Amino acid sequence: MEGSGLKGHLREGLRFLEEAREFKESFEARLSPLRELSPSKPFTYLSVGGGELGDLVVSAAKRLLGGPKGGIRTVVFDRYDGCPAQDVADSFEGFDMMKGDLLEARVRKYIPNPSESHAIYLEIEKIDTRRMCELGIRYGYRVMSTPYGPLICMDRHLTKLMFDELKVPRLEWAYAESQREIELIAEGFGLPVIVKPIMTSSGHGTSIVRTQEDLKKAYRYALEHARGIGDRVIVERFLEDLKTKGTEITQFVVRHFDDEGEIITSVLPPVEHRRPGATYHESWMPSTISRKAIERCQESAKKIAELIGGLGLYAVEQFVIGDEVYNNEVANRPHDTGMVTRWTLNADEGAIQLLSTIGLQVTPFDISPSRPNVFGVAHVILAPDFEGESEGGAERAVLGWMAKDVKDFMARKGYSGDVWYFGKPTAYPHRRMGLAVAFHEKLEEARREAEEIAHYAEGKIIYS
Repeated sequence: MEGSGLKGHLREGLRFLEEAREFKESFEARLSPLRELSPSKPFTYLSVGGGELGDLVVSAAKRLLGGPKGGIRTVVFDRYDGCPAQDVADSFEGFDMMKGDLLEARVRKYIPNPSESHAIYLEIEKIDTRRMCELGIRYGYRVMSTPYGPLICMDRHLTKLMFDELKVPRLEWAYAESQREIELIAEGFGLPVIVKPIMTSSGHGTSIVRTQEDLKKAYRYALEHARGIGDRVIVERFLEDLKTKGTEITQFVVRHFDDEGEIITSVLPPVEHRRPGATYHESWMPSTISRKAIERCQESAKKIAELIGGLGLYAVEQFVIGDEVYNNEVANRPHDTGMVTRWTLNADEGAIQLLSTIGLQVTPFDISPSRPNVFGVAHVILAPDFEGESEGGAERAVLGWMAKDVKDFMARKGYSGDVWYFGKPTAYPHRRMGLAVAFHEKLEEARREAEEIAHYAEGKIIYS
């Protein structure tokens, strides 16, 4: 690792991880299993972010627990009106969540007393995350998994320090604060390299840099699309064998109460995924990696979750080549690659997040495959280029989609599958608009069919 100010950042990061470890013990001591849900005094579940991952969690409160009449009230915050989780939430607020004072005021509006039954799920990182976590650290709000969890997992520097603390294998990386430092690191590693912001999620601001020309753009791109503020970026060595001999895994583990009231960590089957660029494109279950690799994936993910602690899902992104596993990133929440669990597990990642974070047990049945011996593949449905506009550029209104045409296409082709349309009111180039899913006994056929359904569905969304 190189870069100016590294020793200071290193000391600060190690001190922060120690604070998180100490806080975990006191935080978990205040948690208890949920015994009863009552409509007269409902449990408040707040999702800060209302995208498709928020929708999975919030809708589970109604699907599984009966919503307000079953004793659980859901609240969703997001930056725009019409987000996917808005329709299923009991209350919704749309505002700029980067404004800390406003964000705290909205939290206190719905949860005035932090001793009341509640849980807070940070679905996205494009908020004042530090302010939200301070509400947990200083005032006792139950920000899950713990109030330190989001701060560690969204900070790529802290994440890598945590890997080293736990002695889990990781990619070789370096730390840069200028374009010149990136160029020097890339010279040492050799191209290609991966450049990503310190604060990021879902691949935003991440570049796979293959040429000197791309290297000149990567630093500015990382800063422009970061989920935080500052000039720091991470540069990682690119695994040359990953594309030809390896694959990518998201290993989920869940922290939850068992039937004796103790917090335990349970491992889920790994989700395999591939992406042509830096963002999620397709994922599937079951994975095709070796038994030894699965054991190593699960062992590392369990160590990471148990260091941070608390309740809820952890998603650990890993690179696998043969039996070797390299830990890359962590999210202490549901993950986009895990949306395929809606069709491949008995309980999807949203339901697992909800049950665990409110204090209910997650059973072995919940995290078991729902379709044994069949591959389930999810492929993203994306908005088009809009005549060359850049990603994140001008938005277009979504006027509707031709649902019957898509269903007729699947039936005509004889495909076993599904389409999840998110219902976002606007689109910018390459925005994720939905998922196409296909099932087949052969993985490559399931991948082909899911991609074909996705591309057909992309042409059936109507934009202004």
